[in-house]
Amino acid sequence: MPKGKPRRGNHEGSYTQLKNGLWQARVSHEGKRIAAYGKTKDQAREKLRAMQRKQDEGLPLIAPATPMRDYLTEWLRSIRNRVRVSTWEGYESLVRTVLNPYLGHHKLGKLTPDQIDRAYAKAQKEGKSASVIHHAHARLTKALNDAIRRRLIHWNPAQAVTPPKPPRKELNPPDADAIQRFLETAEGTEYYEAIHTLFYTGLRRNELLALRWRDVDLDMGTLSVGRSVYRLKGGETAFQDAKTTTGRRLVSLTPSSISILRALWERQRADALLQGYAVDEESPVFRYRDGSPILPRGLTGGFQKIQRRAGLEGYRLHDARHAHATLMLRQGVHPKIVAERLGHSRVGVTLDTYSHVTPGLQEAAAQRFEEGLSAPKWHTNWHTPPEEEAVESGSMQELA
Repeated sequence: MPKGKPRRGNHEGSYTQLKNGLWQARVSHEGKRIAAYGKTKDQAREKLRAMQRKQDEGLPLIAPATPMRDYLTEWLRSIRNRVRVSTWEGYESLVRTVLNPYLGHHKLGKLTPDQIDRAYAKAQKEGKSASVIHHAHARLTKALNDAIRRRLIHWNPAQAVTPPKPPRKELNPPDADAIQRFLETAEGTEYYEAIHTLFYTGLRRNELLALRWRDVDLDMGTLSVGRSVYRLKGGETAFQDAKTTTGRRLVSLTPSSISILRALWERQRADALLQGYAVDEESPVFRYRDGSPILPRGLTGGFQKIQRRAGLEGYRLHDARHAHATLMLRQGVHPKIVAERLGHSRVGVTLDTYSHVTPGLQEAAAQRFEEGLSAPKWHTNWHTPPEEEAVESGSMQELA
């Protein structure tokens, strides 16, 4: 027989009276021993039965004395089927790299704002960026709000903490000349059509690469945007529907975009005959000549290579989206229309993001106001225009 005590299975409980006189009730749960305490054996027995009932109902065995590390692990498990896979992976990464290392040893029910503040300061001192800590704080707040709803704690200490504020990134998207250099250099490569469409529509990279030919209406000149592609851990490719109604949208195409996509459709049909793959309504719009789909990391790498060949530097693929929005705003397109093309939930998001364009818009607006005040008097006081007054006067004399 193997040495040592046999491992207890789920639901198996035990009682122990501690040196301080308290009774400890412990139950085995998923390979761990979960403890509860009572002043008497009867109180401990009741708490043990309560834990066993939770096991029967599939509920988590979490107590206020549980270390944050264990609670956050349990919280991640509980929300796994309620959020997107990519969202969950982001949560898991922040818990693993920020929250557990710096807060995991604290007790759930005794966590204080000061402890959270000190954890953030230490994380920042050890190299975590303000942006990462800011995102981690949002996940911690959500996790603790869930603990309140489950009556594990009575308040959320994270709500009394102000995390470090990420520095505002100054946007410096490519201007019209740089865009032309990008496109001229990209022409003839397998990334040309994708990069052209990014600049001309403002789509996000993952939205663009999720497009199927069924989403493209070349006769109407529109793209139907409604999902994104993600590369999950382990290399699996997944598609997810847009989170919001504004994320699901029709984006109008320019004549040049229509022409380029029409040529791409014809080229893919010819390539398919040579390479032995199918091109139909469900096929990805952007793919390599051998038929394999262009994935996010591949497009980003292709963009960087083209940038270097064009003699440009400092731009990211996402700057194509910023360039699209900036040029439209400078051309006088209403911010509401720009927000709809970008899939922003509110026009305020657009205005905040592209505040660097605002000075020019303000200047143009002031000029138009000045022109309005300088218009003929009848434009501003609703008088009948002089020429119409003359006509009306003549008509009255004839009638007389």
